[in-house]
Amino acid sequence: MKHWIFIGACDKRELLMYLGRILAANRKRVLLVDTSKELRYRYAMGMESDGLPIAEFCGMDVATGFADSLDLYRALDEGGESELAYDYILYDMDNGSFGHKDLWEGADEIVWVTGLGRYALEKGREQFVSLLELYPDLVGRRVKKVYMHSVDSQLTDEYISSFVSSLPICWEAKAVRIPLDEGNVAVRLEGEHAGTIEIRRITRAYKRVLIELVEELTKWDRGLTRKAVRYADRRRA
Repeated sequence: MKHWIFIGACDKRELLMYLGRILAANRKRVLLVDTSKELRYRYAMGMESDGLPIAEFCGMDVATGFADSLDLYRALDEGGESELAYDYILYDMDNGSFGHKDLWEGADEIVWVTGLGRYALEKGREQFVSLLELYPDLVGRRVKKVYMHSVDSQLTDEYISSFVSSLPICWEAKAVRIPLDEGNVAVRLEGEHAGTIEIRRITRAYKRVLIELVEELTKWDRGLTRKAVRYADRRRA
């Protein structure tokens, strides 16, 4: 079982749902964990606010409403399951307190997902400062960078990185940029209201970025990743 932690002060649902869908399309068992108090993923799934705490959605399981990771593991155990039964667990972290020390230090990947607005960048720095205070052993940890809804602007990667570069983190030099596109936004919004995920309708540029990110995270080869994306294209909820 591999687990990835995505942290950052922006809406990460779109990205994580696409990643989970692609992983599931390659016959992997996936658990996506929503740590938000607002239960945001239930709305993205078209569920009622009092829905099941662990629900199947588009080939993966989505967990919402748990106080912390140990609470989640207890619920899985009571249901005759285990976190170890999943090939991949994706945590959408709003703060470091949801996960315990071993969860953070044992993460196969930690990914900083941020928008380019000043609030998201400043808040992201605050999150990492708090995280390092909670878990000092994360000093020197390698962290990937993903910029959501990136646009052509004078905000260079050097400038964006300056918000967090002084922290004792080993930041990967190259950031993954998710391009802002009106059509992609429409696909996400329509998917939320229809209760589905439709990767087939997003732009080729977005698919290329997803393929690149999946390859980096899973270490799959290009052929396998493209095959998983094509299969995710065809699958419907």
